Amino acid sequence: MPNVPLLGGFAAASGLIRLDSVIKAINDKFSGKVAAGNVAAATEAFNIVRRDLAEAMEVTQHA
Repeated sequence: MPNVPLLGGFAAASGLIRLDSVIKAINDKFSGKVAAGNVAAATEAFNIVRRDLAEAMEVTQHA
């Protein structure tokens, strides 16, 4: 599902939804390799956004 990484990134950036909720929704809708690939994509996007936000905060605090 093409929008799954967006949901993972949104969860990380907004805090309005949890990654666990995104993963549950994926697993409720899909199964097998499709679910696993989408969970991996959402998780990777979540982690990238969290890392980038943390780095941005660190730079801002040292400025």
